[in-house]
Amino acid sequence: MASSSSTSALRELQRELETKANDLSKLQKDISKNHQVRKKYTIQLGENELVLKELDLLREDANVFKLIGPVLVKQDLAEANANVRKRIEYISGELKRLDATLQDLEEKQNSKKEAGGMISLRSWLMGNGYLKHLKPFEEEEVVVMLFESVT
Repeated sequence: MASSSSTSALRELQRELETKANDLSKLQKDISKNHQVRKKYTIQLGENELVLKELDLLREDANVFKLIGPVLVKQDLAEANANVRKRIEYISGELKRLDATLQDLEEKQNSKKEAGGMISLRSWLMGNGYLKHLKPFEEEEVVVMLFESVT
């Protein structure tokens, strides 16, 4: 029969594992949101690059109109070209920012997965009595060694 201290240690590991699982779930939602926003910007970038190619095909005296609400407003070709280039630059910057954020989120996710795996392994080992004769520092070494051998 499990002692009171090992039962409380298992409960503590269970709480810690639940916390890590909740953190991991939040990170996965953030990653999903990042992918959605990135997809939106990628589409906008493609559209703006297409507009820029179309503008490059026009003669200097061509009429260019910009849609503002329900109204088409005449715009200078050079101004339209500059505006589209600024949008492309802005969108490209946002994509780079999103990529950096995604990389950070994925690193955090991997760290949380690893921590959760270690907690799960320690919990299983404790629950099955494999760690009861070890000192705390030996217990940590055993858990790390086993975890590294299976990952």
